[in-house]
Amino acid sequence: MAKDIDQQILNDLRQFDFVAQNIWPKLRGLFKHSIAARCSQCVISSRVPYVTLTDGVCNLCHEHNKLRANDEETLWQKKYVEHQRKELDQLLRSHQGKGRDRYDALVLFSGGKDSVYMLSRLRKEYPGLRVLLMTWDNGFYSKLSLDRCKEVAAKMDLDHIVYKPRSSVYKTLYCYTLKNVEMKGSYQTVDRLDGTLNQMLGFYFAYDMNIPLVLAGVDFAQELIMQFHSYYVMPFEDMCSRTLTDRMERRSGFKIADIFTEEDQKLFWDGTGKDPDRVPHYVLPFVAWRPDKAAILGELERESLMPERDSSPILTNNQVLSIMTAIDIKTIGYCSFEPEFAEMIRFRENDPVYWRNAFEMAEFGARNKVFLQRTVTKVLGKLGLTFQEVGLEA
Repeated sequence: MAKDIDQQILNDLRQFDFVAQNIWPKLRGLFKHSIAARCSQCVISSRVPYVTLTDGVCNLCHEHNKLRANDEETLWQKKYVEHQRKELDQLLRSHQGKGRDRYDALVLFSGGKDSVYMLSRLRKEYPGLRVLLMTWDNGFYSKLSLDRCKEVAAKMDLDHIVYKPRSSVYKTLYCYTLKNVEMKGSYQTVDRLDGTLNQMLGFYFAYDMNIPLVLAGVDFAQELIMQFHSYYVMPFEDMCSRTLTDRMERRSGFKIADIFTEEDQKLFWDGTGKDPDRVPHYVLPFVAWRPDKAAILGELERESLMPERDSSPILTNNQVLSIMTAIDIKTIGYCSFEPEFAEMIRFRENDPVYWRNAFEMAEFGARNKVFLQRTVTKVLGKLGLTFQEVGLEA
């Protein structure tokens, strides 16, 4: 009997991750002329259009280093971040046990290290906050993450909803966007629609169940690059309108009316005309907390919530990420997720060694059709797509 396809994909990704972190560093010198030069500090690719390297350091790091040297980063932390932390703390404390119905907060729970850490911290610092966990199973999510969601929810003895929409919804989303990535990159197109829809499904659940808060593990770099408002809570006027869907369409260049049926378009949030007393507040604790990502791993392992070997986003993220990366390397020359991760590295919130290995290995693998290719083949098969349909070579 053939192995489960999702387990096969996970096994492929484990092998990729192992090779990237343990073997690639020894081979890097042999293939340095076939991959892009990278910033020695934030590891961003020199192929990113607005990046220039001087003595091995990118212009973004040079600018950030000036801010750090002038103590502006520390001052910004004190004046801005600490203020947000206090406001977030007051918001969460004021909602403990005060929800309009059974729950105070809906936690969008993906099973990755950030969402597990967020939940763990909420339980410790706000024990009176009545939470409902919501996980989406779109047919392409990491098997490891889905299993982790169920394990953590059971261990903490929390109510947990696993929402599995009709398979056509996400399949339609991925098939359309993967065929139309072009020069924008998959981060601005495929990931923007996918991530936005995940969040908006949570908004509808919270609205229907009269839950006042929706909490997500979006970190500050994601929030800055996606151009929300660089703040830990979404402006309420945006939640009471179609602003979020409009912004998604504008940034991605796609119109949901061109992709989805009239019925499925209703899955994308439009707060226009909704009862404002039931519209939830969308809260991003990570934007205010700004935790050390390395410390997160140690804490989760000590609490037996996530072994370090299972914490890599390569293992816990969407299976479609493999295709997105391959398309990016071919069309724009670099993985379009790099600016986000490089931004976090500049703020010392991500491991530069790990991500240099991962991004270089992905670039080498995509260009030479090794390692990444096996995963891409399997995920394309699940989508019913061919290499040619997404602009790749078999």
